[in-house]
Amino acid sequence: MRILLVDVDSLRPDHLGCYGYSRDTSPTIDSIADEGVRFDRCYASDTPCLPSRTALATGRFGVKNGVVSHFGEGQWYDEPGEGHTPDPERPLAFRHLPDAGIHTTTVSSFSQRHMAYHFGSGFRESIQPTSPDRGLGHEWGEHVTREAKRWLDGHAEDDDWLLHVQYWDPHVIYPETDEHLAAVRDSGPRPDWPDQDAIDDQQGMTGTRTADTWYFASQYEDGEIPPESWGQRDDDWTMPESITDRADVERVVDGYDASIRKTDDEIRKLLAALERVGVRDETAVVVTGDHGDAMGEHGIYGDHVMAHPPTQQVPLVVSWPDVTPADGAVCDGQVYQFDLVATICDLLDVRLPEKWDAEPFTPALRNDSFAGREQLVCGHGTFAMSRAVYRDDWVYIRLLHPGVMSYPGMYNDPDLPGFGLELLHDRAADSRMTRNLVEERPDVADELRCVMDGWVSEQITTTDATGTDPLARMATTDGPFLYNDPAEFASLYRTLGRSEKQIETVERSRARFASDER
Repeated sequence: MRILLVDVDSLRPDHLGCYGYSRDTSPTIDSIADEGVRFDRCYASDTPCLPSRTALATGRFGVKNGVVSHFGEGQWYDEPGEGHTPDPERPLAFRHLPDAGIHTTTVSSFSQRHMAYHFGSGFRESIQPTSPDRGLGHEWGEHVTREAKRWLDGHAEDDDWLLHVQYWDPHVIYPETDEHLAAVRDSGPRPDWPDQDAIDDQQGMTGTRTADTWYFASQYEDGEIPPESWGQRDDDWTMPESITDRADVERVVDGYDASIRKTDDEIRKLLAALERVGVRDETAVVVTGDHGDAMGEHGIYGDHVMAHPPTQQVPLVVSWPDVTPADGAVCDGQVYQFDLVATICDLLDVRLPEKWDAEPFTPALRNDSFAGREQLVCGHGTFAMSRAVYRDDWVYIRLLHPGVMSYPGMYNDPDLPGFGLELLHDRAADSRMTRNLVEERPDVADELRCVMDGWVSEQITTTDATGTDPLARMATTDGPFLYNDPAEFASLYRTLGRSEKQIETVERSRARFASDER
């Protein structure tokens, strides 16, 4: 069996045509969906990048594999085993597949960018794409495709391989490509939300990636963003310093959509390489992502800040010869993104390790009856350490530590930075999650609160865990301050003339963290 696994960073599903988007961002991905199965309710168990891909590579929740964040003790993978002998019931996923004779290869700079050597080492072969003018881990899609095509030129006709190809382009700051900008702009209207009223409501937030201040405080010099900040180049589609009107929103959306269209074109080149040697119809193709990005939800733009749907929900499109329907199908059952590894094992008749949390969704690929998981519990551990429960149309979010983030209306008490506070949204009635229903629907909040607490208790008491919750431990040790130092933000806000309330909020974030007042 041949398997091409395309992994796109920061890709949210509702900006793809096959998921109903109004713009033609993804003709290649759409064609894959037309001949396979599209999963409408797929979520990353742990985000952002490092926790998500570690979960995919291990088939295990971050609460068990130890990786729940990008930094501090939450970044370290707990390698199960002793001496030279790994635990056979907790193998790395892509190291487990060779047991069935599958040669696994990754084309990705992820291991280097995130110091995640457990990821690359899980493959039989790991190829590091580079870009001379971008730096390691920041290469554009064409450099990734170049290495992937080089591998395919030598191995596409071989039997039994899995090639993982990972693209960064939809991760900000976006590459400006006139060809792709024109294509998406001409193909359809931008989303009409957030409108100006919503943008106005988002003013006065604190923290980076918000409508108030998009860049990190550390990127400013004397209150200004230097042109070379964060490796920007002339052809980068840079972000506005703040989001104050629809023109700012449109710039963000255009850059994001163009980067998706650019990546889609790279995927087209991979499929063409398979076509040239006559194995395209014999190759399973999977397209997914590690997490998504907010586009105004909870006042956040172009980044992944907490465990809400824009971050946790990812696309999953699977086309598998002789398994998936030729005319396409849609699965509405809830799945974790890492369930993909269990499904691949199931289809290849590879034994599922007992201590994987991943479960196969094979019936869904055959368009058979498939209920999916009744509820999902997902964690996020960088800008705002948080956890969410997804059940039916409800999402319940608990902020273990909000860092310097706050947004009047996000919390029931706008004077609090949000420690231990909760959000509850009915996504069927309020898809943009503008109303917090914790007080209006205490029955639902109580039920989902119990689901989360029970899930955490169950996970940390298994023999596969350390006995503590690493996400909660991070909230009380390192805190979510990797990119957001409260003192830097307070100083920046004073320079920019922000309100005393905003200054007080970010200063209290560190003070309350230090005093363990949660």
